Amino acid sequence: MLGMKALLVEDEQRIARIHALLRRVSGERQNVLAAGPLTLDRLSRVAEFDGREVELTSREFNLMEYLMRAPGRVYTRTQILEHVRGYDFDPQTNMVDVCIQRLRRKLALPEHVAIEAVRGVGYRLRKPDGDA
Repeated sequence: MLGMKALLVEDEQRIARIHALLRRVSGERQNVLAAGPLTLDRLSRVAEFDGREVELTSREFNLMEYLMRAPGRVYTRTQILEHVRGYDFDPQTNMVDVCIQRLRRKLALPEHVAIEAVRGVGYRLRKPDGDA
């Protein structure tokens, strides 16, 4: 009887782990990302701000999608370059800074959803008000 109880506990732990993995995977595969008035549809590669479509280059879309995965998280320029360009890039390039400037201009994000520079580190997308 005691052995059966141990098996049930192990099964419950396995089920809990599987549910945790499924939650994590489903979050990573979310097709539409949203931050305040900004939405990105990862399947159709369409960006919308306040309901109007905004034309983004492939790099701009990839960069914005990367930042929107975890609002509030700070990404280094190297992390951003690796995601947007792959591993073949010049570490001295200012491509990230230029791309961020273009995104800011195109999207005209309100202050509460701004792309912030974190001095000496990189960039982050500010969490929209009300997000935990």
